[in-house]
Amino acid sequence: MRALHICLLLLLILGIGLAAGAPSIGFRQRRQIDLTLSAEHDDKEDETELALEAIAGLWSSADSRTKIEGSARVVHRVNSLQTGSEQDWRLGVRVVFS
Repeated sequence: MRALHICLLLLLILGIGLAAGAPSIGFRQRRQIDLTLSAEHDDKEDETELALEAIAGLWSSADSRTKIEGSARVVHRVNSLQTGSEQDWRLGVRVVFS
């Protein structure tokens, strides 16, 4: 099941990349995708947390005053006091007006 979740996250990241990198009619636009991988361990709780986040600018208006950004984040927690592990998935879309 965990392998399926990881595959789905990678497909989502690639999908965001392809959508962000799709050329517009007549000209090409530069896109940026930020990937963040973090790991944190808490000795008191004996818990380890791994997080992967992708953020991409999906669309921008001609005057750059309106932008749409998409994000995907998965957090995997392992606690030695509990059996198994837990995962938290989040997808987000942000619209910025300036």
